[in-house]
Amino acid sequence: MKNIYSFFLFTILFNVFGTFAQQAPVTRLDEVRLSDSRLYKNSRSQVVTVLKDSVLRENDPLLTNVLKFNSLIFFRENGYGMVSSASFRGTTASQTAVVWNGININSQFTGQTDFNTINTTGYEDVAVRAGGGSVLYGSGAIGGSVHLNNKFRFSKNFSNTFRLDYGSFNTRLIRYSGEASSEKTSVYINAAGTASNNDFPYPVTGSFNENGDFQNMNVSAGIAHWLDENNILKFYSESYTGERGFSGTLTAPSRSKFEDVNHKNLLEWKGFYGDYTSSLKVAYLEENYKYFENRSREDHSFGNAKNYIANYDLSYRITEAISLNGIVDHRHTKGRGSSVGENTRNITAFAFLFNHDLGRFFYELSTRKEITNNYESPILYSLGAGYAVTSYYGINLNLSRNFRIPTYNDLYWSPGGNIDLDPESSYQAELGHTLKFGTFEFGLVGYIMEITNLLRWIPNRSGLWQPVNTGEVRNYGLEARSAYQTTIGNHQFSLNAIYAYTKTEDKALGRELIYVPNHKVTGSLAYTFKDFSFSYQFLHNGSIYTSSDNVYELKGYSLSNAGIAYSPPDWIL
Repeated sequence: MKNIYSFFLFTILFNVFGTFAQQAPVTRLDEVRLSDSRLYKNSRSQVVTVLKDSVLRENDPLLTNVLKFNSLIFFRENGYGMVSSASFRGTTASQTAVVWNGININSQFTGQTDFNTINTTGYEDVAVRAGGGSVLYGSGAIGGSVHLNNKFRFSKNFSNTFRLDYGSFNTRLIRYSGEASSEKTSVYINAAGTASNNDFPYPVTGSFNENGDFQNMNVSAGIAHWLDENNILKFYSESYTGERGFSGTLTAPSRSKFEDVNHKNLLEWKGFYGDYTSSLKVAYLEENYKYFENRSREDHSFGNAKNYIANYDLSYRITEAISLNGIVDHRHTKGRGSSVGENTRNITAFAFLFNHDLGRFFYELSTRKEITNNYESPILYSLGAGYAVTSYYGINLNLSRNFRIPTYNDLYWSPGGNIDLDPESSYQAELGHTLKFGTFEFGLVGYIMEITNLLRWIPNRSGLWQPVNTGEVRNYGLEARSAYQTTIGNHQFSLNAIYAYTKTEDKALGRELIYVPNHKVTGSLAYTFKDFSFSYQFLHNGSIYTSSDNVYELKGYSLSNAGIAYSPPDWIL
């Protein structure tokens, strides 16, 4: 056995490679290592981009920075480490689901995830699934979903990795990952911390960013053990603690502070019984926050939500080419806060998934229905198919209906909450093409979605802001992806490029939605020669409107990163 210790002093950017072709059928090994096997098993008609290895090791660990250079998602970010929200295919932040080992972890209060509170240290991969996914992952999976996956290995192995980073404005990062395994048991533990004064200067003015400091810590651990040759027990746990000031503006200084503590725990028992695969999951999620208007005082508002989740998935392989899944999911939520009172919510969902692989042609059908007293849930569905026209060209089609439920803030905020809200609903279609010649891949997807019952906070007759179902939105666009790799002797080259054209329309106003760029481009180049490597990354976000009448516009911008690295042979003890 060997210990491998890696020590870095500076963040080096490296090559990017994503998988975006049709997904291969899921094997038993995938079922064992992954908790979220449905991500690949039931997404073959949609694009799933997988970021792993050097992308996660060498990029900044905050999820915002990983994805903005390596995906089509646009981020509205208030600065490094500050609040960061996603716009996927032109949808709102609460219409993108974040899924941790198969469990939707979007906030019960806001319906979204702050991507700067997610540290990617320790994840085996981060997968980006474009398009509707509410049948599989529930509320919020309208524009797409982001998946955080841990995996277990069963081989005689013991390894440790330690890394330090230091940058401008007293920015510090520390990361540790450890793993140990045998043929029956696998264990991992990860810890990561980030902190910064974040007091960068403003151009021209002579002023600097005040009250933008932050610090956070993330710890995760997992263990898996084979009970016998057909039954495996897996446990995942993760905790996050963060504290940050909220920067003001040149004309309106801020002294506010935000603290949050989040916990995620998941226990899974998976069994393999001939043509049947059984998966029972129980999970406990908890989110806590405190908001201080003046960080020098103890007065604050707060919120706490506890989620108890039970999920059972029974898969039956009817033949080698046909499989059927039946899923029952129940979520009990207890929420309380200074602005939402104390309320509970129970949601029970039933889903059925069907897959049929006919060689060059496959199709997949799925449906979901939720039952709750809080709102009327529509019947959700997804219909997908793919055909390999030739050995190098394939075509995919997907049609789906998806939704987003009202959040605790929407329903219970005082004053202004509205308990009579309906879920947002969307119908969408996408058509994709893939080309593959050796190590060159190219993908092109066109999509359109119609969103109704859009939730908006608007002033009522008395001037009180209140959420109502008023909006109807049409989103459509094109997405292109390409990747190429080659090796010539000891020289390795990798090229990647992504382009997204996004158009959104408020059907009532006939104008585009705010904070949605029409164009986004990313690209990367990587070159490696033995222990040396060079990398270059490029990002361009087009201009965005900042007012609903489309009068005010923020110009687009471009960013570039370049890195040189030397990786000495592993230290072996």
